[in-house]
Amino acid sequence: MRASIAVAASLLALAHARITGISVPETIKPGDTINATIISENYIQAVYDVAIAFGYAPGHGTPESLGLVAGSMYLGPGTVYEPSSLLADERLQKKRAGESNQLHSFTKQFAIPQNAPRGKGLITASLMSLYGALHMPTLSNYNVSVTFGDETSTKYVSSQS
Repeated sequence: MRASIAVAASLLALAHARITGISVPETIKPGDTINATIISENYIQAVYDVAIAFGYAPGHGTPESLGLVAGSMYLGPGTVYEPSSLLADERLQKKRAGESNQLHSFTKQFAIPQNAPRGKGLITASLMSLYGALHMPTLSNYNVSVTFGDETSTKYVSSQS
């Protein structure tokens, strides 16, 4: 009995995740649509990642700013509210998959405008999340140093060190 409780508790602990960074191509051609990998990891409590906005800036950008907006996306959790009068099976079937609180990284796309200045720059992201049972709001910012050049590379760089 105790062993099954311990196993259940350990599995429950693994069921939560949070977003910890982004990864983008090292060189980006202005005008291209790029894939940004949103990196997640195991976490001790539930996190409702609401939305993420991506931006870009020439040079070193401005600290704690998004720069010029390149795109924004709703992340989740994707659960649709259903009346409690439905049976549990029916409520489960009404849920949509979301990208919040996932134990795996995932990809979002956005475009860098053709008129973006070439040279050294930043890809930025700002993530709005709600933490824990009380849904405490947080805003997390991520920056990745890139080069805006003639061709989008296949090598990726990350906001994580």
